Amino acid sequence: MTGLSRETIVDRLPFLGLDIESEDSDSIRIEYNPNRADFSTDYGIARALRGLVGTEVGPPEYRVGRGTISVRVGSNLAKIRPYIACAAAKGLKMDDETIRQLISMQEDLHNGIARKRKKAAIGLHNLDAVKPPLTYAGVSASFEFVPLGSNKKMSVEQILGETETGVQYGQILSNASAYPILSDSAGMVLSFPPIINGNVTKVDTSTRNILVDVTSTDQRIGDDALAIICAALVDAGAAIESVRVEYPDVEKATPDLAPTRMKFNRELATSMIGLDLDLSEMSRCLGRSRLGLDKEGNAIVPRYRVDIIHPVDLVEEVVIGYGLDRIEPLYPPSKEPGSLNRGNVALDRVSESVSMSGFIETMNFDLVDVASLYTKFSRSPDSKIEVENPRTVEHSVLRDSILPSLMAALSRNVQATYPQKVYEVGRVFLREGPKIVEKPRLSALTAHSSCSFSEAKMYLEALVSAHLGESIQTRPAVHWAFAEGRSAEVLVKGQSIGYIGEVKPSALAAFGLDVPVAGYEIDLKLFL
Repeated sequence: MTGLSRETIVDRLPFLGLDIESEDSDSIRIEYNPNRADFSTDYGIARALRGLVGTEVGPPEYRVGRGTISVRVGSNLAKIRPYIACAAAKGLKMDDETIRQLISMQEDLHNGIARKRKKAAIGLHNLDAVKPPLTYAGVSASFEFVPLGSNKKMSVEQILGETETGVQYGQILSNASAYPILSDSAGMVLSFPPIINGNVTKVDTSTRNILVDVTSTDQRIGDDALAIICAALVDAGAAIESVRVEYPDVEKATPDLAPTRMKFNRELATSMIGLDLDLSEMSRCLGRSRLGLDKEGNAIVPRYRVDIIHPVDLVEEVVIGYGLDRIEPLYPPSKEPGSLNRGNVALDRVSESVSMSGFIETMNFDLVDVASLYTKFSRSPDSKIEVENPRTVEHSVLRDSILPSLMAALSRNVQATYPQKVYEVGRVFLREGPKIVEKPRLSALTAHSSCSFSEAKMYLEALVSAHLGESIQTRPAVHWAFAEGRSAEVLVKGQSIGYIGEVKPSALAAFGLDVPVAGYEIDLKLFL
């Protein structure tokens, strides 16, 4: 695939951001960052390696022939799983290793950008067993076909309740009024996305032509996944042909493998890298990262590089193309010794004190989902601080409280033994007029059958006494996370520092918790 020696491959892999986990005589086991979805196969890694060593530079060119296959999309999937993108890959020479690579890529994409099939689901089919045109439409739960790995017909209802994938992914369609089915003109079922393929179009070593289908709830993610798959299939020796998708109101040819363009900022790259490279040298660096630069100063980004979404990403590609090992580290010019930030030292001391009380520290994202932060607590989302064009719904708003993150952590550990005590020292984000400000906070929760307001207060009193030499006062107050009559505002020397209480029953139910939970959240300004 690369034409490189094993020694060169082992030496260069880390400079692509790939961690080598182990080696043996036949293979090298590596770990890749999920944002580089094109690294889900050896083909994608080899493609990047050839660029890094300079044997193939610049964005790969992909030709998409005009195919004859069409897919008609039914209107009854508009609110269920409305989008489909397809491609025909012809002229493959399949063996066990090629099939393993394709299946591994399929599952990695499912678990990554497809968000465990919620956003998108991928099907690979033996094209020679398919009789076009195709139909993608909704059916009832009684509809029957032979699923992959079976030799008898099963209804959709049976597949959802009795097969492994049906049980695992069936909740994605739990509220569906119809079930998506992709079938051909002879009525043969290719797939029941996002659950399982049909058995008749199973891919094996005799397969020479493949049909790829990607159904999705987000058209962009479906198109992204198809582009990554097609790039790998081209490297595997296939010729790609388009498929015409006929929606009720519009037609679209897929896949679109044309590169995208993004404005390249040389000044930004120079300031961030610290190297004064001219534009031609930066262009060569981008080329070794399998990107390009046009005459108008725009970066040419291959369609499979779905991870490049910001000008800073292009700066990273310049660094990779230049070679991290060529950049010499420089000590700062100051002769003064460095020291730890006093504020961070104070926060570490608070964290250590809470940990010594038997709490387990958690580290959660500042960006969270709307459901955890608002819906599950029956809060109004009117004041939420949203991310513009978020990549995922799980990280779409800046949190204004740490409590929901701790509740989510408890909900993921309902099978563990109790009591469970968790905490986090972290940041929250609040609106103050036109500005958004960061504030350091501590939140802690204890969960077991007999936990109470008094227990949470005991832990907080010990913390405040140890660090501030003061006692706390509490006065009844209403808080969105805590049960009415079991929550209070916390004061130190007459100054409010936060709230304490027992989590309200509706929130416990929303997070799937069967035991009481009590805790507090306080501002750490006084501790600094």
